[in-house]
Amino acid sequence: MTDIGQRISEQLLPWVQRPGQYIGCETNACCGDVDAAEVSCVLGFPDAYSIGISHLGSQILYRMLNDTPGVACDRTYCPRLDAEAVMRANDVPLFGWESRRAVQGFDLVGFSLAYEVCATNVLTMLDLAGISLHAVDRSPDDPIVVAGDAMAETPEPMADFIDLFIVGDGEQPLAQLVELLRQAKRSGASREEIILQAAQTIPAVYAPRFYQPRYNADGTLAGMDRSADVPGTIRRSHLADLSDSPALTAPLVPLAEAVHDRVTIEIMRGCPNGCRFCQAGHTRLPVRWRSVEEILDIARRAVSATGYREISLLSLSTSDYPHLDELIERLNAEFASRHVSVSLPSLRVDSQLRQLPKLTSGVRKGGLTIAAEAGTDRLRRSLRKNITEDNMVAGVRAAYTAGWRKVKVYFMAGLPGESQSDIDAIYHLSNRLSWARKEVDNQKGAIGSSVSWFVPKPHTPMQWCAMRDEEYFWSVRNRLRDMSRRGPVSFRFHRIERSVLEAVLCRGDRRVGAAIEAAWRAGARMDSWDEHFDYDTWLAAFAQAGIDPAFYAHREIPIDEVTPWSHIQAARPTQFLLTERQRMIEALAE
Repeated sequence: MTDIGQRISEQLLPWVQRPGQYIGCETNACCGDVDAAEVSCVLGFPDAYSIGISHLGSQILYRMLNDTPGVACDRTYCPRLDAEAVMRANDVPLFGWESRRAVQGFDLVGFSLAYEVCATNVLTMLDLAGISLHAVDRSPDDPIVVAGDAMAETPEPMADFIDLFIVGDGEQPLAQLVELLRQAKRSGASREEIILQAAQTIPAVYAPRFYQPRYNADGTLAGMDRSADVPGTIRRSHLADLSDSPALTAPLVPLAEAVHDRVTIEIMRGCPNGCRFCQAGHTRLPVRWRSVEEILDIARRAVSATGYREISLLSLSTSDYPHLDELIERLNAEFASRHVSVSLPSLRVDSQLRQLPKLTSGVRKGGLTIAAEAGTDRLRRSLRKNITEDNMVAGVRAAYTAGWRKVKVYFMAGLPGESQSDIDAIYHLSNRLSWARKEVDNQKGAIGSSVSWFVPKPHTPMQWCAMRDEEYFWSVRNRLRDMSRRGPVSFRFHRIERSVLEAVLCRGDRRVGAAIEAAWRAGARMDSWDEHFDYDTWLAAFAQAGIDPAFYAHREIPIDEVTPWSHIQAARPTQFLLTERQRMIEALAE
């Protein structure tokens, strides 16, 4: 493998902003000797270091692989635009942060595709590594390119660029793939033989090259033809017990600014609530949780290994952890005297939140976030979000009583059945939550309301819905801003154009890959960052690829149509999703 450490030190680090992002000497780094390893892996996060270093899933897999005998796993991130320019000018390839070895020399490169708008960053990283963008063009000596996380649920837009997708929980399939690689290297199997064997023997692995889409005359998908003895349906992987996922007791401590500066512990995977819009809630089933004793042990060891002074309890719905009262009480008893706080990122707004004064005497109270989702009880019932306005007011009043002073509320606009009165209700509910503080200390509460735009996600009961058009979203945005100009409520809005792009990238078929590549070649980079996102570049790329974004984003999908994700097993049977869809329609008619 090529050691480029000196070149990095001389030709990259002196010429970039915040060089600490590229040094790779973090506390608790644990990559083994990649030159001596039987299997060498590098896990890539396709966004800036400040985002990727805080990604819990990547850290779990990194630790798991480095704890595997004979395996060494490094990390890499997408260079910021200034670093990309310097690397291209000086011919410095993408490298492993710890080993200082060129990524092109590893056996396996794995990407965590956590959100859709990281797509062009994957191409940046492949190109900087010297790996052909298209999977079919790669040489026998190239690494096997693997991808997992959220975009593996709907892999077709990225299918041209990825050798193997892992669907579902990544721990076990990735371990199986690494062992397959080990055995294949010993036997002298070729790269193509390894990819085929993985597709045939690991149920959660999808190799797009063996599946070819067929289209109807109207442009809809007719089906997928297989060119080898591979399964027709990719089976989702899930851990039977969350304790089978490695406990992250020594997380990486960043050398540069990161989005999270705390110990994060996954206490539960999956969500019991079944909100009809939530892809994560429908794809990460079944619900599994760690014991209180296990969480306490992880917390003790992680705080000792990092020096962090905050513990974050992570899950899709922390309030639904079955032993939350006991857990918080015991964490407070052990850590409060050490000035280590506990944060609860996702509390359910119901009778449990009213118990905040009892539960959270030692919890950090910088700000509380609740997900109202809609302005009216009617719309929330249609989403299977079973909380009422009175629930929220009582819960937020309890939060003020417990010491919180700032509350952030998440809403979606553009929901099926939404009316003008539903939009106005977003402002009125936010205002009422502010006034709930008056009964506590005669002050108005600071309410920050965040409005996103409904994207109908695959593998949910709402996957067949159409997304509203941009004109509608702009009208909602303008109305809410006008209503809030003189009140205590401030609104923040997601970028409308980025939400439309997200819809195309999650609902798209393989033809969308041509637009991703065209956008990247035209300069699309770091699309999750407002300062870099350029929608005009994407519109030009769609036109160049002959793609109408409205076909994917704004079209209602007939329930009998073959979808681009039909060959990826859903955690819920299709009939269940259809039943829930019908219940949504009935709730809207009430």
